[in-house]
Amino acid sequence: MGIDHDMRAGADWTAAALTAFGYRADFSPSSLWEIERFLSTEAPDGRPRPRGLLGKDLDARVSMVGGYVGEVIRRRLGGAWVRDGDHPALDLPDGARIRPVQQVQHRLVSGAVGSLTAYASAFGADPGPSTPVLQCRCCGAVPAADTKFRAVQSVLIWISYTRSPGPFCRDCGTAVFRHLQQKTFTFGWYGIFSVVAALVLLLNWAAMTKVTRLAAPAAQPGAAPVRTMDTGRPLPRRPQVLAGILAPIVLLTAFVIYARSSAP
Repeated sequence: MGIDHDMRAGADWTAAALTAFGYRADFSPSSLWEIERFLSTEAPDGRPRPRGLLGKDLDARVSMVGGYVGEVIRRRLGGAWVRDGDHPALDLPDGARIRPVQQVQHRLVSGAVGSLTAYASAFGADPGPSTPVLQCRCCGAVPAADTKFRAVQSVLIWISYTRSPGPFCRDCGTAVFRHLQQKTFTFGWYGIFSVVAALVLLLNWAAMTKVTRLAAPAAQPGAAPVRTMDTGRPLPRRPQVLAGILAPIVLLTAFVIYARSSAP
């Protein structure tokens, strides 16, 4: 197949992985701002977080990120991947040979001095100005998902509806999700609007898929460390949730037994 095919295929795989963790990786020049954010989040001050996405196999993963950066430039300007000694390089149509993998290594060690956006811009793939990054409204961490969670409490004909909008980081979103799900499980079944409780539970689970795909929360580059919300215990390990599920079943069973015993 050759190195050109391998680097293109590797960049596609890297883009899919970055997207799964909440980063925009669509091969547009502006997506390099997301790569900057990824490196600042996963390797603040050039040191990979031990349990982060760069915590293992650093050289291989830096090479993959460098392949993505090179593909952004190649898809904008043209060119082909070649082998340059032991490293991949990219030959551009104007005759220039660039080495995106080494540039990512330089960015990791040197921080803003090795800016990937400035690097791409110098060769004609201008990323443009940085776009605002979503921050968690609870702790200020990035990345964050723009979603919302709800809760319903219902007794007879009375109903109370709570809504908690994002954006949320992974930890704060999980904490809010679990709290509001517990609230609905515990108090949502005792009125004529109990069907609304079931709908709210399903909507929350759908919204939670955006949160679970996020990378671990981190502070914006240069910002103070963030303090996320305590996620608490998973829902199946909360007695209030189990009681909220069992109580309506017990009450309904008792009503059916009473109705049958009272029948002539």
